[in-house]
Amino acid sequence: MENRPKYLADNIPFYSEFPQGYNMDVDYKQLPPLLNFDFHTLNGILPLTTSRFDFIGKIDDKETSVVFVNALEEEYQYFKSIGVTEFQAISLIVYFYAVEEVSPKVLHGLPYSVSLLPMTKDNKIDTWNINLLRQFDLEQLCQEGGNVFTEFIPFKQWYKGYGAHYSLFSKITTNDFTDSTGFEWGMYFLGPIFNKNEVIIPENKEFSKGINSKYKKYKINRYFKPFADTNPRQIWGCNSPIELFLLQGLYVRGIVPEIQMNFYRSGDIFPNYYKMSEQEIFLPQDRLITASDFYYSVNKLALFCDGKEFHDAEKDRRIDESLNALGIKTLRFSGKKITEDIETVLDEIENYLQQCNL
Repeated sequence: MENRPKYLADNIPFYSEFPQGYNMDVDYKQLPPLLNFDFHTLNGILPLTTSRFDFIGKIDDKETSVVFVNALEEEYQYFKSIGVTEFQAISLIVYFYAVEEVSPKVLHGLPYSVSLLPMTKDNKIDTWNINLLRQFDLEQLCQEGGNVFTEFIPFKQWYKGYGAHYSLFSKITTNDFTDSTGFEWGMYFLGPIFNKNEVIIPENKEFSKGINSKYKKYKINRYFKPFADTNPRQIWGCNSPIELFLLQGLYVRGIVPEIQMNFYRSGDIFPNYYKMSEQEIFLPQDRLITASDFYYSVNKLALFCDGKEFHDAEKDRRIDESLNALGIKTLRFSGKKITEDIETVLDEIENYLQQCNL
């Protein structure tokens, strides 16, 4: 990433060089609860389908409704019967805007982005043959994670870095920035042929049938759509370097906002579809006013990072008026202002929040 503000390197520990000899974990409180839940269901060979269960039939003369991470031989026969012999290996990659030492030699990473990444070789998707899968303990392979990717920026394709297991990476001195280091949380294997109507998604018993149905559709399109190229597929988080830089600056000042927020004409406000589902609400995109990059809910302050190639002053004015009518204050900052004068930007935000608290 270019044009990093020097202020960040001067004030964020471990910013420009990843520390050696530390254990690393994700600060899950920073993620939407439903996304956390999804993390723990993405392993083994996916998606699960009713036809897959039907093909397995009985195990030990009992109807089965459970499959294990390590597939049964009957499951491999099922995939062959529908013409699937190659699977895409999909890694769940988490990126951190900062890391904190929570105890001696233990770090917590504060996530700003989560992406799915297909396994690649020579800039092409590298699939796993069904006979190769048979040879591995998928439970250990999928749930272990532990790979680290350097120079891996979620806003574009990874070209220059390398991949290594964390146990090796943590012993290597690298000049790579911490926020452009991707950590593999886990992985799963994606079968490219399935009927969407047959996909089985664990349902939240507290949700209505309608909300579970809509979340199922959302999840299938996000997690189970086969990859056509090697680009990471972001499923949550900041969308550009200037958003990341501003988030890091706000972290330095101790005023971290919520990442992303959607504002609807009804006055409803949700950061993402995960939160919307938790509230038993579904609002279509045509009711959306806009999505801000960051939001302070207590102070009703929305922050926007305006890259010049996407900047439309008249459209921004109309959006600001709509949000102001809902009692929401907006502050906008250009990418140039964030990269070249971030301290002034942070001062303006901090001063506004202080005035709100008087």
